[in-house]
Amino acid sequence: MVGRPTNRDERYRQVMEAFVRSVARYGLDGASLSQIAKEAGLTRPLIRHHIGNREDMIASLTDFVLRSFEVQTQTLVASLPKEKPSAALVTLLFSDNAVSEPDMVLAFAALTARASNDAKLQQPCRETLLDFEAAVADTLRRDHSGTDDAALRAAAHGITALYFNLTS
Repeated sequence: MVGRPTNRDERYRQVMEAFVRSVARYGLDGASLSQIAKEAGLTRPLIRHHIGNREDMIASLTDFVLRSFEVQTQTLVASLPKEKPSAALVTLLFSDNAVSEPDMVLAFAALTARASNDAKLQQPCRETLLDFEAAVADTLRRDHSGTDDAALRAAAHGITALYFNLTS
């Protein structure tokens, strides 16, 4: 006898994307189970089934958002041309056709804001931000190999700060 096929992964993604949109619109504390359910087109019990209680929800959102940023960063770096990758990076980050998803950036911003008071969030949010900044610095290094490393890291920090501020 064959069991019913599972749609757990698809449903989880649907719920997490709805959670990201809710956080982007209402903030982390304002994203209620009802709003997430409405955004996902599902019932509250089904949402709770897929992501658990409030603490589980925050942990799931953190994992989802940070993994999404890691993938986005890897994809961005892999897409850069061999010639003048720094210029291409700046164009990709700051053009009207930017590669980022504003809702995801806002959800990341909400998580990092909460991290100032939540020890469990501090390290993973910091690591994700520093990994992005390191990817920017590595890209700058490819075009400016003779430049002082501290100057490249400072420029990468500035680009990262501008990116997150402008995108959100």
